[in-house]
Amino acid sequence: MNLRPYQSQLVTDIRLQYQLGHRSVLAVLPTGGGKTVCFSYIAQAAARKGNRVCILVHRAELLDQASRSLSGMDVPHGIIAANRGMDLSHAVQVASVQTVARRLHLLPRDFFQLIVVDEAHHTSAGTWDKTIQHFHAAKLLGVTATPIRGDGRGLGGHYQVMVEGPTAQQLTDEGYLAPAKVLAPPGFDSAGLRKRMGDFDTKDAEQRVGTIMGDCVGHYRKHLDGQTAIAFCCSVAHAEATARLFQSAGIAAASIDGTMSGERRRDLLSELGTGRLRVLTSCALIGEGVDVPSVGGCILLRPTASVGLHLQMIGRCLRPQDGKRAVVLDHVGNTLRLGHHLEQREWSLDGIKKQTREQAPSVKVCPQCFATSPSAAQICSDCGHEFRSEVRELKVVEGELQEVQAVARKREQGSARDLQSLRELAKQRGYKPGWAERVYQARLTRAN
Repeated sequence: MNLRPYQSQLVTDIRLQYQLGHRSVLAVLPTGGGKTVCFSYIAQAAARKGNRVCILVHRAELLDQASRSLSGMDVPHGIIAANRGMDLSHAVQVASVQTVARRLHLLPRDFFQLIVVDEAHHTSAGTWDKTIQHFHAAKLLGVTATPIRGDGRGLGGHYQVMVEGPTAQQLTDEGYLAPAKVLAPPGFDSAGLRKRMGDFDTKDAEQRVGTIMGDCVGHYRKHLDGQTAIAFCCSVAHAEATARLFQSAGIAAASIDGTMSGERRRDLLSELGTGRLRVLTSCALIGEGVDVPSVGGCILLRPTASVGLHLQMIGRCLRPQDGKRAVVLDHVGNTLRLGHHLEQREWSLDGIKKQTREQAPSVKVCPQCFATSPSAAQICSDCGHEFRSEVRELKVVEGELQEVQAVARKREQGSARDLQSLRELAKQRGYKPGWAERVYQARLTRAN
């Protein structure tokens, strides 16, 4: 298989890190950039050198996707999954992490020489960690579009070094991702939503989202009518209710969830791909690893505080197709909280610092068409609306400028050079006994 130039470079960068002596490498590539192709290529090369490779996934859809990729490269491989026997004669295995974790007693610790973790932002979860620790002698390759945990923490506990491919903006400019218009209509307020494990409590969120449910059908008809879309919801019940809402409006829709058989889930995704279904609703099942290029848009009805989940959801509609321009209908303000999917992000194995997480992203919403733009934009790229800065009239108020009190008090304290002066200052200010001695002792310690 001929890799794209950036994929070839990413593979080269990964190999270089192993050559430099690192055992565990985290590779980052935006959703839709072809992570599966990259790790399949690496697995093929490793097997040719006589190594055994295990590709770990956590969903049936991801297992199918990795298996198809390997088959497309003519790579013989086994599949380790529930209700299936293990054929370990193949050098490459695609494995459900849940199944492998239950069968570790059947697999020697040195059986695999390379472990590949698909959607590596899950690495720290218990089942993943248990499996990786069992094969501790193997080299580790994690691949993900979002190298952070759901709570914003990093993955440095499992990976020694990170290599990054091109940004989503670069892939869009080069035609490898579909361009997208992101609309953020008003009507939802996340203020006061409780959080659990770093993200909004889904029960709380579901009740709040109920107030904007009718809006999503109208916006679909206005911006996506006739196209296929995936709607991301807060719960299975919410997804089912949303599907019924579209059905009642005469739009072919269905919900998908993990209780369905694998065959039924594949059928629904196939119907979405052919256009027989216009809208497929889900709680969390299709946020990762679903590759349906014909999907024209995403309908965000699940508020999130997770940058990773935010980018994973939008990524479902960014697979390119001739003439396609995707539409993201963000009814819950995720873009305003977490930023535009094309903005450049500074990834780190240390994760996102809390103060950075709490900073508002640089996004503004057009008051005419609700399209999002960078905060520095002068004109809306979608409707041409001119963003005008609000000019405030200055008022003249009489009075004298005075030094800020806190600064003045600090300066006064600094001018008290000896212990006696500090004691007098403490007496003036009414400080508790011992303050002067503590300040003086601290000065002596710094001086030494």
